[in-house]
Amino acid sequence: MAKKKKQKLTKEERALRHREEIQQAKKEAREHPALFTVYVVLRVLVLAVLVLQLFNGEYYDVFLCALTLTLFMIPSFVERRLHIDVPNTLEVLILLFIFSAEILGEIQEYYLTYPFWDTMLHTINGFLMAAIGIAMVDILNRSRRFKVRLSPVFVAVVAFCFSMTIGVLWEFFEYGMDTFFQMDMQKDTWINVVNTVSLNPNGENSPVHIPIESVVVNGEEWPGYLDIGIHDTMKDLFVNFIGAVVFSVIGMIYIMGRGTGRFAPRFIPRLKENELPAPEKREKNEERPSLLEPIPLDGPESSGGPELQDLYTRDGKFTGGTVERGGDKGEYFTLGVHAYIYDGNGRFLLQKRSESRKFRPGQWEITMGHATAGETAAECLVREIREELGVQLPGDDIIKAYRWIETESHSFTDVFFVRADLDDSALTMQTAEVSGLQWVSKAEMLELVGRMDYRTENYRTVVAEYIRECIV
Repeated sequence: MAKKKKQKLTKEERALRHREEIQQAKKEAREHPALFTVYVVLRVLVLAVLVLQLFNGEYYDVFLCALTLTLFMIPSFVERRLHIDVPNTLEVLILLFIFSAEILGEIQEYYLTYPFWDTMLHTINGFLMAAIGIAMVDILNRSRRFKVRLSPVFVAVVAFCFSMTIGVLWEFFEYGMDTFFQMDMQKDTWINVVNTVSLNPNGENSPVHIPIESVVVNGEEWPGYLDIGIHDTMKDLFVNFIGAVVFSVIGMIYIMGRGTGRFAPRFIPRLKENELPAPEKREKNEERPSLLEPIPLDGPESSGGPELQDLYTRDGKFTGGTVERGGDKGEYFTLGVHAYIYDGNGRFLLQKRSESRKFRPGQWEITMGHATAGETAAECLVREIREELGVQLPGDDIIKAYRWIETESHSFTDVFFVRADLDDSALTMQTAEVSGLQWVSKAEMLELVGRMDYRTENYRTVVAEYIRECIV
């Protein structure tokens, strides 16, 4: 079966998205001046070194500068493309790590000037890779959408193994560069004593200690035996081990406390809850997920327990805690969604709320819902539409337009516009939630929004402006 082509965004929608990205970049620069300053200063320094080395004819150093500028883009790429929030402390540390390794270490020869430089960087690498390992596993471990529950100790072990694996792969890289490109990344070490069983005079399996007083190579006398890399490799792996252990323990304690503490969150990346694309619709003839894929749950009713919601801080950061729906949130906030569904003709789909609903029973409204624990806003939107209307959205044309912050109820509501050409015959109402459906014109939708006096003026203004400017 041929897959349906993705619906392209309109010119107005693309322009709106572009403006939002620019505004978001400016907002982040204002909110995080220290991070912005680090970005600018490091880039200026690298460009200055690049120009200087270009005039000096050091083209390998020019390549290293270009590589450094490229590596500087990794945190931004991860945040924008993979929808992962990289904490500011971790981002600054990554940038300084790259600058210290490539510009200071290689070009300024800090590896030779300061013997501890390479050791320090390998220790930091072990620490950072364990933090990333914690993040990779904890994202799954926290999610109620998957039948996965890992103990904090197991998460710490996986993070430690991930960090050590990265360290070993780097040593493989250094060995390969030394072997095939005649470099000296695995630094040599002078050895003055050899412990060996091969020179035991009695042929026993007992090492003898032989001091090396002199070695002559090609007629030149050396102060000892020159070890080619093994000591440097093992030292690097050992300090990587120390860094990995330290953060694995920190991460384990953090997970056991369900997000309490201020140190670990500075280094653990997290999914951006409201930027993840909705899951793609699976065609009938596509293969079913393999046994290695996580098994999705149908919804909160599958848990067999109370419906839980994630808790967020006032500025939208995930705390790691949960609360039963309707329970006391304290100073924290929960997440909900509003969905304005429209088709290619500019019509909007409204649903009549069941008389049994607590909020506005029997009234015509848009599709609304509350995100369950481990669920992003986009995932919540797709689930609510599937449950209440009986259709699975492909997720190609879902745009977040606004976040409504309700201070009294302590909740965030992400407002989405969803373009979907739905077949009326395929719509199946969930009678406990919905008692009727109807399509209304753009003008009628604007009139309804204007009557939503139970929502803030800013909410109505943003929604109405989007409808007027972006919906054809």
